[in-house]
Order: sequence, then C-alpha cells, then structure tokens
Amino acid sequence: MRDDLEESNSESGCATRTLRNRLFWLLRLLAVAVLLLTLVTALTPQGRTGFRTALFVLQLLEQPLKPQSWISDEPIREVAVYRSPSGSDVADIYRLPDGRSRAAVLLVIGASPEGLDDPNAVNLGKALARAGFVTMMHWSPGMGLDANISPAEPENIVQAFLYLEKQEYVDRERVGLGGFCVGASLALVAAADPRIRDRVAFVNAFGPFFDAEELLLQAASRSVVYEGEQASWQPDPLTLRVLANELIETLDDRADAAILTRIYIDGAEATPAELASLSPRGRTAVRLLDGVTPEEAETLYSTLPSGFGENLARISPSTYIEGMRARLLVMHDREDRMVPVTESRRLLDATRDRLDVRYTELSAFDHLLPEAGGLLARLRQGLQLYMHSYHILRIAS
Repeated sequence: MRDDLEESNSESGCATRTLRNRLFWLLRLLAVAVLLLTLVTALTPQGRTGFRTALFVLQLLEQPLKPQSWISDEPIREVAVYRSPSGSDVADIYRLPDGRSRAAVLLVIGASPEGLDDPNAVNLGKALARAGFVTMMHWSPGMGLDANISPAEPENIVQAFLYLEKQEYVDRERVGLGGFCVGASLALVAAADPRIRDRVAFVNAFGPFFDAEELLLQAASRSVVYEGEQASWQPDPLTLRVLANELIETLDDRADAAILTRIYIDGAEATPAELASLSPRGRTAVRLLDGVTPEEAETLYSTLPSGFGENLARISPSTYIEGMRARLLVMHDREDRMVPVTESRRLLDATRDRLDVRYTELSAFDHLLPEAGGLLARLRQGLQLYMHSYHILRIAS
C-alpha cells in the first residue's frame, strides 16, 4: 500500500510539475505577445495610431474608464474671433500646449442649442486634441437656437477654415473639415469652395443630407425612396421645425407667417378660424408640414417660389459634388430620424468613381454614442467606430 501511495504521490507531483511548466510557457508566450504588441505600437505609425484610436474611442463612449486623459496633457481651450459676412464670428479651439505644429480639423456642430458649451462638443474637442488634432468648433446661433439654415452659412465655414489654417500651431498640409447632421452637409458645401477646395485634406461627415430638396420631400411625405423602394420614415421634431422655418420664410403674407410660427415653432394649438384665414400658399405650407403622400409632396413643392428651390440648392452638397477635392469619410446611423440614411447612400453613389471615400453605416448611435442593443451589439458598434476613427486619426500621425 505504501508503494501505491508513493506512486500516486509521484504521479500527482508529476502532473503538478507538468501543469506548472505549461503555465510557465503560457506566461512566457503571453509576455512575448505583449512585448511584440508594445513594439509594434511604439515603432510603427500604424501601431501608434491604433493605440491612440483605442484611447480616443474609449473617451467618447459612455463607460467609466477614460485612459486617454491619464496619459496626455490637458488641452487648452481658447476663443477664436475671425472675420465673417456679419462682421465677426466666434469659435473654440482645443489644442495641446506643446508648441508642435499639428493636423487640424474644423468641426461644424450643427443644430445643437447648447452651442460651444454642449458637453458632447467639449468632450469631443478635448478627445481630438489629445489624439493629435488642433480642433476648432464652429457653431451657428441661427441653426442652434432658431433651427434656421441660412444659405450664407457655408461662407462662415470658409472664413473659419481660412483662419484656422493660418495659425502657427497648425500644419497647413493637414487641415480638414467635419460636421454633424446639417453641419456635415454645410461642411461638404464649404469644402467645394474654390478658395479652399484644393487645401481641404479631408471631410468627415456624420449624418449629412445630400440634397435639401429631397430631404424636404421625405420629411413632408414621412417616407424615403431609394433604389426604387419606398419605406416609411418618421422625421425628428427638430427636422420638422427646420422645415417649418424654411417654409415660413417663403410666405409673403405676414399674418400667415405669424400663424404658422405660433403653431409649428412655438407649439401652440391651431384654431379652425386661423386655418381658415390662411392664404393658398399658407395652406400649402400646412399640408407639407402635417404630412402628405410622396406624389402630393412633389406637386405642392412645385407651387413654391422658385427662389426657395434655389436656396435649397445652395446648401446641398449635391450641387457642389463635382467641385469637391478632399478625401471623404462619411458616417450615418441607419435609424437616424434627423436625416434618413439614404441621404448618405446617395452621397456615396455620387462618389463611387473616387478611391478616397470611406463609408461607415452604424446602428443605434446618437452623436457617436451607442444607444441601444446588448453587450455584443455595443461592442460591434464600438469596433465600427474604432475602424472609422482610425482612418481619421491616421491623418494626425
């Protein structure tokens, strides 16, 4: 029995040593893998960009770990005042205080009512600065506070770009544009301006519309048509408010304008007497805002003043697509209620002959933040955001 016990102990000890040896080799392999990953990250531009991209995405996502802020300096946030058609305009610039000349991006926030102090805008500006970009935030009070898109707005963006590229801490060979929703579309329009189009290195557009007229018709008909297929689409209240502002500006009758402003901008209830008092053009605007069929939307649109269509063309990237020289990076949420995803698909269709276009279609995102789905869905969305962001941050490497 003693011999059996000794043999059992010997086998147990042998098994323990085998397990220990395997763990030892596993740890060695893991250490070698970590070392190789560290070397790749440290010694190759792709590795360094991948590392910075991971930190950047973690900084944007709603999760507790924010390692980007642990290993980089706090960015400077300073006010920039530059010339505009109205006299002067104001923006915020985020940059690292190291005196280096860096790539830069001018971001057009869009219709955020909180403006330059929007927490998401502040977080994004700091995250981009830590990732290597000088980041200038452009905000239009007309869009943000009044939900009104002025055809003159692209000129303001051009002037902001001219200001940004002249700063001593900016590498003029690597200056781009970006924007969200309406801001993305206006950034695309500005990128085609002859004064800057050959110097805009890239445009990153999140959720843009390609054609303002198409967006109006889709909002009015509560539907989208793409590649011959029609689908229902319920626009966001902010999209309808923008549409209301644009239609109200077409009205010559001040009484009509006052009634529609009270109903569709201020949110008051319409009275039968008010609706009965509207002129034919006022009633056309009401029908478009309340929703009609796609066929009715086109018929009613054709009765609007020709100047209205001309103004929509002036803010539409579709008008200027041939003049765009910059590299295009486009992102869109498939469930977007501000602008239907088909608008970005149309933009992609119009640029298929170009080699410098990257398109990422996301799901359940709100201003770069995953909003829905389980853990796997969020991980998948985070990976998509990582891959898209990598190509942006590669420019800053």
